[in-house]
Amino acid sequence: MSVDPSLLRSRLGVSAYFLLHGFAAGTWISRIPAEQERLGLSAALLGIVLLGNMAGALLAGFTGGGMVSRFGSRHVTRFAAIGGFVTLALLGLLGNAASLFLALALFGFLQATLNIAMNTQAAALEARYERPIFSSFHAMWSAGALSGALAGAGLAGGGFSPLLHFALVGALGIIVAAYAGNHLLAASVSQSRRMFILPRGELLALGLLGFCAAISDGSIASWSGIYLRSLDASESVAALGFAVHQSIMFLGRFSGDFMVSRFGAVRVVRLGALLGGLGLAFAVLTHTVWGIFVGIACMGWGMATVFPLMFAASSRTPGLPPAHSMASTSTMSTLGGLVGPVLLGAVAEVGTVRASFAVAALLAWMVSYLAFSLSSYRVTPAQS
Repeated sequence: MSVDPSLLRSRLGVSAYFLLHGFAAGTWISRIPAEQERLGLSAALLGIVLLGNMAGALLAGFTGGGMVSRFGSRHVTRFAAIGGFVTLALLGLLGNAASLFLALALFGFLQATLNIAMNTQAAALEARYERPIFSSFHAMWSAGALSGALAGAGLAGGGFSPLLHFALVGALGIIVAAYAGNHLLAASVSQSRRMFILPRGELLALGLLGFCAAISDGSIASWSGIYLRSLDASESVAALGFAVHQSIMFLGRFSGDFMVSRFGAVRVVRLGALLGGLGLAFAVLTHTVWGIFVGIACMGWGMATVFPLMFAASSRTPGLPPAHSMASTSTMSTLGGLVGPVLLGAVAEVGTVRASFAVAALLAWMVSYLAFSLSSYRVTPAQS
């Protein structure tokens, strides 16, 4: 089936923003150790500073939907992306923990606002394609995050300071974001002036799906390296955990649209989350380095489509503007990302890191149960 060239350009434009969003996140994550060393931050103080990012993201969850509905997803996507790269470029200039906390709060706010706006664009574009394409956008995010992390590791090894690194990425990101904005859909604005909608009914179930997935899948980024090190894996091997996770997740998301078209959203998420939970359970039972990598791979593949389909299903909540409904479920996912490290850390402190992975496996199976919340997801044609 032929595709309207204008829709193809819009798809490339939206894909570019997902790639940029992931690349910015991977860039910052890759240089956190360097920033800690540059500012002389203790581990405890660094943990507090990093909360700035989550605080900004939470604020965006309460305001992002209203902003997109009022000003349109096209304008908000472009503004938030450019603003995010300007903020990223400034992170290497800051000289103390307080200023870094505030800058990270702004960075988190802009990144989360962009997340809502670009997913709103993706939902509108999927409706025009009249077939599932949502996972392909999130595959671009995974590719961007992996590329940003690898590029950061390479530049750090080459002696590039965080200031120069952030400035180069910021300048390039601003240029690409400004150009890609020309190809976004001219999404209409809403008459609604509500800033945030509390999730209820089906939307609440979707939010709980995202909340549990954020904790379970987030365990890989937060704890896989520590778990591997506890088994005497080298630092280089331990660092591969997140890279393997993102690589497998990219493949899962790249094939996700076909899988959803073939088997349906509920079955894909239910079986995928079940696979992820079984993989983590295998890692806990074997308690070996290779067993952990099997678990990481299972989580990457099994959880690949959860967030794309959560956003896609949220955008089709009857009677609600897509931006508001996606902001509502996104906020619950952000809360999961905030609660997850604390919860799993507490379990590891009382028991072991192995026990925290067992909890993550149980939450993956909870995601499998909550897959019923996707039962009403259908790709419907866009209205004229």
